[in-house]
Formats: sequence, C-alpha cells, structure tokens
Amino acid sequence: MIRIRLSLFVPLALLAAGLLVSGCGQSAIADRQYYVLDVVRAGTLARTHTDATLRLRRFNVDEAFASRELVYRVDEFRYEPDYYHQFLVLPGIMITEEARDWLANSGLFGRVTAVGSRLESTYLLEGNIIDLYADFTPKSGPQAVVAIRFFLLVGPEAGESVALSETYRATSPIADKTAEAVIEALSKSLIDVLTRLEADITKVVAGPPQKTDKGPEEKRS
Repeated sequence: MIRIRLSLFVPLALLAAGLLVSGCGQSAIADRQYYVLDVVRAGTLARTHTDATLRLRRFNVDEAFASRELVYRVDEFRYEPDYYHQFLVLPGIMITEEARDWLANSGLFGRVTAVGSRLESTYLLEGNIIDLYADFTPKSGPQAVVAIRFFLLVGPEAGESVALSETYRATSPIADKTAEAVIEALSKSLIDVLTRLEADITKVVAGPPQKTDKGPEEKRS
C-alpha cells in the first residue's frame, strides 16, 4: 500500500520522500495511483414515488477541483494538487454517475436518465461541484470537504420552473494521512450530500411544485 505523509510545513513536491512502498522497494514516484469514490445508498426505498422521468445533466466543477488530482488545502490560501494520487475519471463525470445511481436506487422516480437519453423528462437535475478537497488546516484534525449546488427543474422537458435550489456542504474526518483515507472520507461526505438532496427532492415530488426565484441556500452538515 502506498501511503502519503502529508505535512503543512513542506511543499507537495517533497511528499514523495515520505511515501512508504511495500514489496521490492520500488520508488513511489514511478507510478501514479488511481481511485474512485465509494458511494452506496443504503436503506429501504423512498415511500414517495412518481412515474415521472428524472434526467441529470453532467455536473459542472469549479476549476480549482476539475482535474483528476486529489487536492489538499495546506493553509488559509494555499491548495496543492497531488500528481501521484488521482481520481480514475474526472470528478464531474464520476459524481454525476454516483448521483444518478443514488437517485435511481431511491425509488423516487420511474426512470432516472443521464445526458443523451431520448426519453422525455419531467424533472431535470443540474449540479455544480464547488468544493472537493482534503482540508489539513483545522486544529481538530483533517477533514474531507464536499459542497455541491443543485437545481431541480420541473415541467415539460423540465423547462418551466425551479422547484429546488440548494447548496449542500458536508465534512468528514480523515482517519489518517493516506490517499485511501482521503478517498474514504470524501465518499462519506458525498453520501451526506446525496442523502440530504434525496430528502429535499422527496418533498418536491410529494407535493405540488413551487416555483422559487431565490438564490441557493447552503446547507451545512
């Protein structure tokens, strides 16, 4: 197992000196490691159900977190990408797919589709990932931060009104200073975000859609 030794007092380029490599002792710089978020919806199906179709647009990602490299916040204003530990696919694609699977498994909708589907949709979900990083600055210990702004549109081809406009932010403690621990904590934060998103979408599906012109409100864990 390759482990990252993170320090707030050394540049990221020096982290390789602290990597531990099992086996033959090959240099950790030789190979990059790739990861995916592990997000599974647990529990029973939602009590509310509609036969309508929900379509997801591919989520946008703020430029600071749009690449595949894991990102670490090392002080108030400084973030460092990790070239040697990366997501297997771009985070916008990966998190869109995780959200689609989550909502499909919820039972809220008759069908949950993604970009390119020819099925007519009544609901459309858009997302903007605004935070996706490991924060090593808190005195209480490192945390994995995920924040996503969601818009749920409702109407024929989801073009009539905004039924939900919210930002969800979640943090989860990082157990130790390894890439695996960072991925595990990011996954937990994403589960928190998707759980609260599902709860709010359930309220929309259960009652008449209400048009809103207000800006997104951030919901913190």
